[in-house]
Amino acid sequence: MVAHAQKAGPVWAQSCQTAILSGTDSKGGWRLNKSSLAFLVVLPLLFLGGCWSSVEINDRAFVRMMVLDKSEEGIELTLSLPLPSRLIPGQSGGTGNQNGKPYTFVTRTGRTIGEAFRLIQSDLSRKITFGQTSAVVIGSNLAKEGILPILEFIAREPRFHINSNLFVIQGKAIDITRAPTILERFPTEILLNYMKEAIIVKTNTNDALMATHYGGDMILPLLKMERKSIPSEKGENLWLQTAGGAFFKQGRLAGLLDIHQMRGALWILGQLDTAVITVKSEKANRYVNYMVKRLNTRIEPVVHGDQIAVVIRTKATASLISSDAEVDPLDPHEQKRMEKKLKAKVNEGIMQAIELARKADSDAYQISSHLDWTHPKLWKEKAPRWREIYRNQIKFLPQAEISINRVGAIKQPVRIHSMETEGDK
Repeated sequence: MVAHAQKAGPVWAQSCQTAILSGTDSKGGWRLNKSSLAFLVVLPLLFLGGCWSSVEINDRAFVRMMVLDKSEEGIELTLSLPLPSRLIPGQSGGTGNQNGKPYTFVTRTGRTIGEAFRLIQSDLSRKITFGQTSAVVIGSNLAKEGILPILEFIAREPRFHINSNLFVIQGKAIDITRAPTILERFPTEILLNYMKEAIIVKTNTNDALMATHYGGDMILPLLKMERKSIPSEKGENLWLQTAGGAFFKQGRLAGLLDIHQMRGALWILGQLDTAVITVKSEKANRYVNYMVKRLNTRIEPVVHGDQIAVVIRTKATASLISSDAEVDPLDPHEQKRMEKKLKAKVNEGIMQAIELARKADSDAYQISSHLDWTHPKLWKEKAPRWREIYRNQIKFLPQAEISINRVGAIKQPVRIHSMETEGDK
């Protein structure tokens, strides 16, 4: 087969050369036809035609965020759309107010997501596209009923990116449309920056679709709206805030994590970028603060007979950022004591996050998928009884390894020294 391809190659090249080149010059070489020359000039232009879609960009409405709530009719769908006439003030067309917000929200209700979507499309002069949708916000009431219809709609829409992030918000999701955008230009950017800074857990559409193959259990970031006032704004406003995490069982909301408990979930998922951990020095009875970073986590199922243990190995480095203790941070014995306390804190947070997930009967950290990858035969045997096994029989063993590698530019805490004491010396 290879030999035939090698023989066919030169024959094909020779036939192309014969078709394009014809005649000879005064020295006996090949001469290029005018028609062939024109063909070679036009050929590269075929690859520069730009977008081959029948819908022009100027005829599209790009959805940045999709917001879903439960309603009496079924589903309340809200789409966040940028306004081209306000994106570049002074240079854009249109006769609207150039000083208004560069985005708008359109809301319709229907028996299904598809029906509500068609109602929105029928009211817009542009064709809706989900090619730039980066956030899907789900109200808690709808999340309790289940998010499978949402995943179904997303999976069937070819332009929807599988890395679009999913969020759950306490109460009505449409309240997010009232959140002021002071630091960011669009509400979507606030959510994306939460992800970028690793403030909350990150779960995208692909993660959720993968979770459906193992029972539909997952953890999604949790948001809330809280009424507050700040000096730069008049009166009180509803402010968007992080609230922790939301456990799902079989695609339905089953439990919650607060913002502090969510730290353990971030450790397990390996999504924590940096964290400040405060420990107490027994020698000085004072507090010491460390910045933990360079996190790496591995989940390893270990099987001993009928017993399944899950080892959660985490590695990180710590830097001293502040200390009230009158101790030498370079003292190796003191460092060992501090490292031991840091490990204990991390292990405690991991176990707390695991126990809360088990209490919600949710395999939110996808232990089932890890068992399937490492022990596929055992997984097939245990899959029918997995929920009972996960809830009552699996032994979790968190093993944190944290090393202190930086103590800063000074050895001792900054203190005020008495002038009399210095004079006596």
